[in-house]
Amino acid sequence: MKKLALTGIATLALAAAAFAQGLVAIDDSANANGVADVTAGSYYSGTFGMEVWELNAATSVPSGINGASTPTAIAAAYAALATDKFNKEVTFANQTMSMGTFALGTATLPDVTPAGSSVVLALAVWNNSGATWSTGTAMTGVHGGLLAFVNPTVAPTTSGPPPTPASLSGWTSGDLVMNAVTTVPEPGTLALAGLGLASLLIFRRRK
Repeated sequence: MKKLALTGIATLALAAAAFAQGLVAIDDSANANGVADVTAGSYYSGTFGMEVWELNAATSVPSGINGASTPTAIAAAYAALATDKFNKEVTFANQTMSMGTFALGTATLPDVTPAGSSVVLALAVWNNSGATWSTGTAMTGVHGGLLAFVNPTVAPTTSGPPPTPASLSGWTSGDLVMNAVTTVPEPGTLALAGLGLASLLIFRRRK
């Protein structure tokens, strides 16, 4: 009896998870905006990676994410995604775009609640074959950028043909501009550096 009850609970949980989703076409070929390098309108062609993040129950983009253009500000804006409770939903690595245009297909965003609701989408892009933003932007000379906007999603169905995913219709605020990125040290790294410096000072004094 207990096993039957547990099986029923697990089935219900899986069914609920299936409906707590949103579908979006990660494709900007129909948009007026694109991915630019250093300056808006200077559209990028070449290898790239992209992370898709989403924030539920929000009607506007949190401050500090859009508009970052300096190396340190871009890194801080990326760090703000986690601070602001965005969920990283999908990563596309080692892809190719032409003239700022990408067509990566349908992304299923598993954390959209309720299913098919509008969310804040954030696209974080880097210009090499790195597997993630963190590995990609850790390389010397790499450019990265991010842009967030409110966008609809479409709820998946459990029967019949799959629905048409939502387009990136919320992306109306200009190009996603990549620039040099400065990796922000982790707090633990800063603490270790401080300890090392203190040890060196003590050692010099003893000598």
